[in-house]
Amino acid sequence: GALIYCAGMAANDIFDRRIDAVERPGRPIPSGRVSLGAAWAFVLLAQGLGLGLAALLNLEAVAAVGVTIVATYLYNGLLKASLLGPFIMALCRYGNALIGLSVLGWAALDGYLLIIPTTTALFVLMLTTVSRFEVSGGQSASSRWALMGFVTAAGLCGVWSGLGILPVRWAAFLGVLPILWLYRPARAAWTVGGGGDFRATVMAGIFGIALVNAIIAVGAGQWLFGLAICASAGVGKVFARWFYAT
Repeated sequence: GALIYCAGMAANDIFDRRIDAVERPGRPIPSGRVSLGAAWAFVLLAQGLGLGLAALLNLEAVAAVGVTIVATYLYNGLLKASLLGPFIMALCRYGNALIGLSVLGWAALDGYLLIIPTTTALFVLMLTTVSRFEVSGGQSASSRWALMGFVTAAGLCGVWSGLGILPVRWAAFLGVLPILWLYRPARAAWTVGGGGDFRATVMAGIFGIALVNAIIAVGAGQWLFGLAICASAGVGKVFARWFYAT
């Protein structure tokens, strides 16, 4: 899962290199710090290793990894700028969950296990929509609808506990935490509307993915996994000092 995620991020830089040369010339490829050939070598090696590891497990894992790889190319190479772009990015993140679920094999999966990751996918869909304003900013109706949808989607991670689909019922109340996490940057994006305000909101949303997933883990009764996921967000914030993460 990590290999495919990282390969998708690197492929994003490859396909965005011409736009980045104008808007973000300091990025690794347009600045010349990483050659195009080296970037492609990393992407293909990571994807090949991911498929190889999946093949050691089962055919379901190979299928899940393959679908996720295809989704990353659809997003990065074809549909990013289209209306379907945010939906394909959401599919990429759903694919990350599918890779994990594939460990069980399809026979062990019921409908609920396949549906639960859709709240994370919806959160990423709205995050990707908001990210479209991180260069130009804006206070238009579309940007504000995107912000409202984004903050609303953040709280849906607790719905599975509230419905009793996950066993820890009170974890439903934890859904307020991602909303509080996003409130400050989203409020600045709403009131000021500068590109920097939207970038800060997107950055918070990227780390918010970990919080959303952690709450789902707690709802399933997996406290240690929830804590580990939250800790990964802390590590990410440390590394974000050196990496352009939006």
